[in-house]
Amino acid sequence: MKTIMQNKITLIGTFILMIISRSAICQVTPQDPTSLIQDFTIGIDKLGDAKVEVSQKMNATQWENFRQSPLMTDVSIAKRNLENSMATYDVEDFKRDIDELNRISKISVTIKAYAQYNGNGDWELKTDQKNPQVEKLTDKEYMITGNTLMNGQLVQQNLKIFFPDGARSVKQTTDAFGKAKFAYQLGGGFTSFMSWNNILGVLLILSSAVFFVRMSKSPSSPTLKPAPKQ
Repeated sequence: MKTIMQNKITLIGTFILMIISRSAICQVTPQDPTSLIQDFTIGIDKLGDAKVEVSQKMNATQWENFRQSPLMTDVSIAKRNLENSMATYDVEDFKRDIDELNRISKISVTIKAYAQYNGNGDWELKTDQKNPQVEKLTDKEYMITGNTLMNGQLVQQNLKIFFPDGARSVKQTTDAFGKAKFAYQLGGGFTSFMSWNNILGVLLILSSAVFFVRMSKSPSSPTLKPAPKQ
């Protein structure tokens, strides 16, 4: 289980970028590295799941190419491509919104087990951003700015990460490859004991106890009297 969770906790910018604007990327002028900018909003809940929204604004040429591509005309293709690209993730609640007036495409998904629980109230969130610029906005809100290379084109990505209510001691470091990661605390002690599989065990015990009490209080069956002798 731990190995599966470890495979699910890198950020999904590159994959969703492919879904939103694969056709538009090819039309970007190389001398303008900021002509493709992608904004992420990532909200982590208390179970480590993440609600992710990716928004990308395009210029007129990019938008026209995007409108004529199958990714625009058939949302099922965008959904299928996303699922294929993220086969190791448990992705739910796929949704895409198109803002024609402002030339903005948005994709939102829910990713299960996005942050890894290491026990004793310790959590870890790894990103795929190498040597990014990290800014602490609040104790539970961070902004990451970095670039990624797609089809030979430099794309700027801005990620805003919101840690769950109750999270404390949020710390940002980097791994051996220079990729940003976060550690934080949530739960622990009795709260940790009552989480995950322990919840199911406690519920089963309580259900058995209630069933036993109800059975013990149920009226006993009436005693059959022998038939009178003739």
